[in-house]
Amino acid sequence: MEYNKPLLVAALGALATIPYEIFTRILIYFGIGKFSVYQLSSLIVTLDRPTTIIGMVVCCIVAGTYAISFYYSLKIIGSDYIIFKGITSSLLLWVSMESIYVWLIEGPQLIQPRPVSDYYLQLLGTFLFGLIFGLLFKRYILKRAIY
Repeated sequence: MEYNKPLLVAALGALATIPYEIFTRILIYFGIGKFSVYQLSSLIVTLDRPTTIIGMVVCCIVAGTYAISFYYSLKIIGSDYIIFKGITSSLLLWVSMESIYVWLIEGPQLIQPRPVSDYYLQLLGTFLFGLIFGLLFKRYILKRAIY
């Protein structure tokens, strides 16, 4: 069966956001943090009105783009230790996205500054995203020949 690997990789990236969202929702329920990953992602579009549906779309687009970039970067960095590479590269993406949130949303005071616990919540969620993405990538992409 022929299939489009970059499309599959993008779908795996989008799929890996679901456990991330569940994790952040659970911690928010227990009072740790203020925004889930989908709500935080929606702020890129809405600026001051967090919404889950728009956030899901934005998060899936970002995760899919990240996943495709990750897939093509494996030609350079190799596919060994794929789970570790998935975690570290997702943490690099987290730093980039947090810089955008702070510059675009918190800097102009469109929302109240988030508590520090929210940053830890997103950091742990990103670690979970990288772990899940690495496992999915190893299972569904690396079992076949890359490229």
